[in-house]
Amino acid sequence: MKSIETTLGPLPADQLGTRINAHDHLFLDSGPGGVNVPDFLLDDVDKTTAEIRRWAAAGGGAIVDTMPTTGRNVDKCLEVSRQTGVPIIMSTGFHKGAYYWPDHWRYLYDEDEMVELTLTEITEGIERTNYRGPVIKRSTVKAGVMKIAGEYNRVTDNMKKLIRVIGRVHQKTETPVYAHTEHGTAAEELLDLLEDAGIPLNRVLICHLDRNPDLFVHKHIAKRGAFLEYDTPSRIKYQPESIVIRLMRSMIEAGYGDRIMLGGDMARRSYLKAYGGGPGFEYLLTVFTPRLVREGFSEEDLQLIWEDNPVRWLTG
Repeated sequence: MKSIETTLGPLPADQLGTRINAHDHLFLDSGPGGVNVPDFLLDDVDKTTAEIRRWAAAGGGAIVDTMPTTGRNVDKCLEVSRQTGVPIIMSTGFHKGAYYWPDHWRYLYDEDEMVELTLTEITEGIERTNYRGPVIKRSTVKAGVMKIAGEYNRVTDNMKKLIRVIGRVHQKTETPVYAHTEHGTAAEELLDLLEDAGIPLNRVLICHLDRNPDLFVHKHIAKRGAFLEYDTPSRIKYQPESIVIRLMRSMIEAGYGDRIMLGGDMARRSYLKAYGGGPGFEYLLTVFTPRLVREGFSEEDLQLIWEDNPVRWLTG
């Protein structure tokens, strides 16, 4: 089986652990995200290390860090990984527009230039400053996944260009792709664009879809072959957990248990115990998964969701 690039080097799937977090955020310490919304500022290595130690103690395995070329800090992720032993799968690619200054290079360079910048993060190593300056400083850590993003109910022209870039890079590297959806919208348009860019949909993970818990939509996306990532558990501001549990059960009953993954998306200080908030990284393992068991989910269901599905997405 193909190995997966992590902060601990390329690892075979059986070294990722039995609980793989398909979508989370360890750091966000550059770009407008933490400036415009201080609660988004995640910059403390010791605090993040404490969170990931609790995740590991609860049985947590590898984490997909979903900050691409803005807010990402590969050096800090590497330090956390070394201190905790948890492998972190780093991202390249592009988030939604709110995380970039208006004059960011994503708006300035042509497709060929963008392909080269993205490709080298996969083949050589992540650029440690997110290409903010004229001097290239590469980490030894290579990106293991690529990100693209929709906006609310639409995909911008700039992102359509970036999806074409990601498609060209995928054809050279077969690196898996995940797609941010804003409140679960524009998922079908994103899938169409990714498919047109030459990316097989079984290498695509659509994120935040449980924020739009429409079973008809979810079944259709799964039928097309894409994976679906759910991350509202613990965040009641989006919906009660009973809704996502009912959605998960319905997807399994419809034969799509092999399409579902879970992520924490702990992208705010107020979500993290180390910053004085909650519920913390470990919530999915210490509270939500035990509830799934009490709700009747089988060990086979949990293995699909937590281990088998992430490995199939990551390795193809």
